[in-house]
Amino acid sequence: MTGSSIPALKLNDVQKHFGSFTAVKGVTEVFAPGELICVIGPNGAGKSTLLNMICGTLRSSSGSISFGDTTIDGLAPERIARLGIARKFQVPSVFESLTTFENLRLAAPPGTDLQALTLLLHKVHLAEDRDVRGADLPHGKKQWLEIGMALAMKPKVLLLDEPTAGLSVDETRDTTRFLKELTGQVTVIVIEHDMAFVRELAARTIVMHHGAVIASGPFEDIESNEMVRDVYLGRR
Repeated sequence: MTGSSIPALKLNDVQKHFGSFTAVKGVTEVFAPGELICVIGPNGAGKSTLLNMICGTLRSSSGSISFGDTTIDGLAPERIARLGIARKFQVPSVFESLTTFENLRLAAPPGTDLQALTLLLHKVHLAEDRDVRGADLPHGKKQWLEIGMALAMKPKVLLLDEPTAGLSVDETRDTTRFLKELTGQVTVIVIEHDMAFVRELAARTIVMHHGAVIASGPFEDIESNEMVRDVYLGRR
């Protein structure tokens, strides 16, 4: 594992029930420090439910979730965020009356070096938009700003829910580039439907279907997996 023998995040037989319906079924996965991972699967596969349990907005029904050597089951989302897990939701949520830079500064811990925030602006391709209000940013750049705000919190684990939704081809390509540049710095778990984007990331890919993990491995192996093809073609 990158830089440490202790996983950044570990899921052990995690399940989530809503009454008689099981949304997540016995997921066991280990995420290394600095690793980039994609989670894919059809709508309703349990991907977002899994992320919600990791960040604390949903409590798991059984199993355990560990962040480093700390068990985080049942902790409040605010506590989990302070420990070092940041989440970007599918729909961008930025402070529209503030500039791009002010949004980053507000998200960052008190005392964060302003030069570090300037470097972060460059990392998420928003240096030229430093003084643009959030309300005036196009959708794609709002997506980048929210990723930047999550990174400003200096997390050890970053959860991204469909970060390329609504992005142009060029914006998606830029997003691919700066997410790959984060490898080794922060563990990034990406939920995504855009297979071209997932292919470009070339990361370890986890496939969920009906709440269970049906495949996990390098994307080239996932892409040639007959069971995965059946799922996406609707044959299972």
